[in-house]
Amino acid sequence: MNGSAGRWRDEGAWPEGALAEADRERFRRYAAMLAFFRGEQWATAQRRGETRLTLNYARVLARKTAAYVFPAPVAFGVPVPEGGGADEATANRAERLLAATLADLDLAQLDGDLCVEAAVLGDAAVKVTWDPRAGAPAVAPVDPATLTARVAADDPRRATGMTQAYALPVAALPGIGVTVDSARLPPGPADGRGAGPDGPSVAVVEAWTAERWRMTVAGQTVRDEPNPYGWLPYVVLPNDPRPGEFWGESDLTDLLDVCRELNARMSGLSRVLEVSGSPIAVLENVDGSEGITVGPGAKWELPEGARAYLLDLLSGGGAGLHAQYVDLLLRALHDLSETPRTAFGDGGRDLSGAALEVEVQPLVQKVGRKRRQWEGFYRARNARLLDLLERFGGEPLAGLRRTEAIWPPILPSDAGEAVRNATQLVASGIRSRRSAAAALGEEDPEREWARVLEERSR
Repeated sequence: MNGSAGRWRDEGAWPEGALAEADRERFRRYAAMLAFFRGEQWATAQRRGETRLTLNYARVLARKTAAYVFPAPVAFGVPVPEGGGADEATANRAERLLAATLADLDLAQLDGDLCVEAAVLGDAAVKVTWDPRAGAPAVAPVDPATLTARVAADDPRRATGMTQAYALPVAALPGIGVTVDSARLPPGPADGRGAGPDGPSVAVVEAWTAERWRMTVAGQTVRDEPNPYGWLPYVVLPNDPRPGEFWGESDLTDLLDVCRELNARMSGLSRVLEVSGSPIAVLENVDGSEGITVGPGAKWELPEGARAYLLDLLSGGGAGLHAQYVDLLLRALHDLSETPRTAFGDGGRDLSGAALEVEVQPLVQKVGRKRRQWEGFYRARNARLLDLLERFGGEPLAGLRRTEAIWPPILPSDAGEAVRNATQLVASGIRSRRSAAAALGEEDPEREWARVLEERSR
């Protein structure tokens, strides 16, 4: 969302026909998954005196997966097209400009946050625009619950138009150069209507196609002009979408029942242990219990034929059955999330390197699947950034728009071994020095190679 823009929950703010039933269902799914991620995981209301534990594995697993997808920032290379007007120097300049832009906008941190959001909600999105005041591109996260898409009839994965509806404080309208009829503005905070943390807000709706964009504020059209970019400024990251779907699906879908059952069983085991820690005295053939207390050194006088004993709730192995069932639930949770216990640093036994790789292979495959989705997102986002830098920033990039993601290793690796492998590949002519340096994490391989040559010449 841009600036102080926020989610607009009033569906009446959307233009007629822009919000289909599928979009309403998607918004409800977003809200349910986000509440579950925040810890609202019990389906029933809590009874008085009831002990409830919430083991928020949903939050931990989403963040754990994002940490494996992005163990380090991603670097990008700009290949030189064959037969094009760009040369190696121009491609190097594009790489440096892109790297500087990503660093200035702190997009490495944003990527990690978007990875978590896509895993939880099923979708994440950003808006790429040009900021004329800063003279630089701007990349802002967008709540997918404020977006709808119109897709091509022959390609459901390609959006031909997008609409965003969000709330904007009235005080922020002059900052974006918008003047609205005062009769359309909401009442002040004293009325208690339309007021948020930043004062009263209005509904803003932006409708974009590759040809035009239209903006309405409080139902009044304030912009209706050609699209200055020639492309949609929104880039959506769907999480594991179906082949014929534009929007994705949450990673938490398969974990809801297991997480709820785990919370219930752990809460039940907690109650058993709590009660067993406070002994229950059972008296037989006794009319009253006055003067009978449980404690060290306590003496009881019982009538003839009476019997007293302490109730042991842990006898018969009941607690052990609870623990075994919890272990089964945890195993199912790790299986369904494709995140083995080894990913949490608990191997449980000594394993060789090959055996450890086999054990963590489900997570490696899951991360590889997510990275393929990110590569499409990166191609679209970086192409927009390079286009803005050339067209609005005046950078001579010879039309270079294509980028290639250079991913860090998923699992911890031996840096020395990686260098030796890269050296052998370069020496045998299989790989160039530039590609090897980029694979090892060098942000500007050409500049580093120039320094190497300079040192050799000295």
